[in-house]
Amino acid sequence: MIPFFGLAKQHKNLKDELLDATDKVLSSGILMDGEYTARFQTWLAMYTKCLFAVTVHSGTQALEIMAKWAIRDHNLLMNAEIDPKEKIEPIVRIPNITYIATLNAFLNAGFTIELTDTDKNGLMIFDQNDLSDFTKYTCNVGLYGANPNKSAISGLTADLIDGAQHWLVADDIGQGMAVSFDPTKNLPASGNGGAIITNDRSLYDFAYSYRSNGKHEYQISGTNSRMSEQECAQLLVRAKYIDKWQWRRKEIRHYYLDEFKNIDLRCLSRDHMVHADQKFVVYTDKRDKLLSHLIANDIEVKIHYAKALSELPIAQNIKVKPDMLSTSINLTRGLLSLPIYPELTDSEVEYITKKIKDFFQ
Repeated sequence: MIPFFGLAKQHKNLKDELLDATDKVLSSGILMDGEYTARFQTWLAMYTKCLFAVTVHSGTQALEIMAKWAIRDHNLLMNAEIDPKEKIEPIVRIPNITYIATLNAFLNAGFTIELTDTDKNGLMIFDQNDLSDFTKYTCNVGLYGANPNKSAISGLTADLIDGAQHWLVADDIGQGMAVSFDPTKNLPASGNGGAIITNDRSLYDFAYSYRSNGKHEYQISGTNSRMSEQECAQLLVRAKYIDKWQWRRKEIRHYYLDEFKNIDLRCLSRDHMVHADQKFVVYTDKRDKLLSHLIANDIEVKIHYAKALSELPIAQNIKVKPDMLSTSINLTRGLLSLPIYPELTDSEVEYITKKIKDFFQ
């Protein structure tokens, strides 16, 4: 069986380095908020060319903290500048195809949600007229690792970005970007891990305090949402290889694209796209049959995502959302994700492409 993820192979390659890093942390007796947390945050800020990076427990927590910061700023604006009779509820636009965590983060913070349709690659579509509304926030998502579409008048809306899948190639972090080190991501932690990267001092100060129960001034409420020293030390080991891994992912993507040119299969990433290659996703109206064919040939594949957000029970009370004929909903009916991790061998990649071509021929 060719697995969908390559974590076991990765651990085999890095075992000695990871165990050494773990031993150094445990031997120090400092398991939280120590040297390795500071070093990893510095590495992340430098790698992404941002002023600030703060680690948190997960990518989901990063989104939730950014959403709570946005709610606080919205309320401050309403209290300072708007007549109480004219106060406007905080609204955020979210693309209709993304992981449920994106929606949950803003629901939990108290936002009113507007689900927005996507293009054929699953990236959020911006309405030029709607963007003139300065009271709305936008949470853009780099689905599958693609650089998302930018706001046509960027800067007039408050942009918060879910960069869980594309942060490695992002050219725009908005007011703040959530990063994920989930084990399924390109730079994986051994457990949970996430971060907020930003150039906004206000967001950084809020996140730094919120993740530690409001420390150090205790002017805001918060929670315990920190990464351990062990996770940060292990991520520093893996970070040494991230550019090599990204090059390999790109190499596999180009091989897939070349091999699939003459079959009835649409690839959501293209040669010219700026892409983190977090996933390699294809579309076909024969999705379920192709899935069964690949599993029967010992190739593990996934569906990301089987339903659009607007179809989930949690979205039943959301008033603004795409209808059943929308691009986003139609797209979910034929999506299939193929293995693309850097530990795949050439022979495994060739076997996957052969079995897919066999299916269509």
